[in-house]
Amino acid sequence: MPQGDMMATTRPDEPIVYAAFELPPRRKLPAHAALAWLHSGRHYFEQAPMISLLYGSAFAAVGLAITLLGLNAPQFILTFWTGFLLVGPLLAMGLYRIAQLQDRGEIIRLRTCWGLLRNRLGAVALFALLLSLIMVAWIRFSTLIAALYIGNVSGMASFFSALATPQGLGFVAVLFATGALFATVMFALTTWSLPMVLDGHADFGTAVAASVRATLEQPIPMLLWGGSVAGLTLFGMLTLFVGFIVLFPLLGYATWAGYRDLFGRD
Repeated sequence: MPQGDMMATTRPDEPIVYAAFELPPRRKLPAHAALAWLHSGRHYFEQAPMISLLYGSAFAAVGLAITLLGLNAPQFILTFWTGFLLVGPLLAMGLYRIAQLQDRGEIIRLRTCWGLLRNRLGAVALFALLLSLIMVAWIRFSTLIAALYIGNVSGMASFFSALATPQGLGFVAVLFATGALFATVMFALTTWSLPMVLDGHADFGTAVAASVRATLEQPIPMLLWGGSVAGLTLFGMLTLFVGFIVLFPLLGYATWAGYRDLFGRD
């Protein structure tokens, strides 16, 4: 090609324009917002009691099955319990959908609840992968802690005897400290991002970033909400997951109410 033609067809590089990364706007929350969310969660529960109890019973049944399977190795029961609870937010997406249908005044059906999840399959799969990786990391880490502090014990009597030793107390302290760290990370990543994705308000990356930002911006109401979730979750664990028949849907609905309150979704 002649040199003149090459010069004629050559264009200067066009400037690259980067769009600003904007997160969904967030409302200012009162410190006692958690109480209002729990009250709203109870209202959602009372509007759909049967399907709510069905979700709660399914969650409690899985937790009870994990407990029964772990009786032969009781030092790992807390590990399996907390590992299962880490993926609880993902399992609550059906409850978010029920609350959303109530807000819209639509008929609630199981097929309708899970149908929207299929439409959000890509984002749901990414969340499932994220939660699974964190759960696996937690199980491996907590299993190592159990092996280092109390070793292999068989039977509940031997387990409680081991907990009464200094090594057993160290095991409980380290387990709860690291568990709190994992739970805090999970709280920041998923508490508001899962309802946001379900609502079609943002994609996976934007939803996770908005959830973390919202958690860091307003620490007092978030700490009170996180403390409420932790306290009710601990109560459910002490009842061998039977309490989750009511607590799981209640917390799921309250989380949806918190999402609407925080991100202004009417």
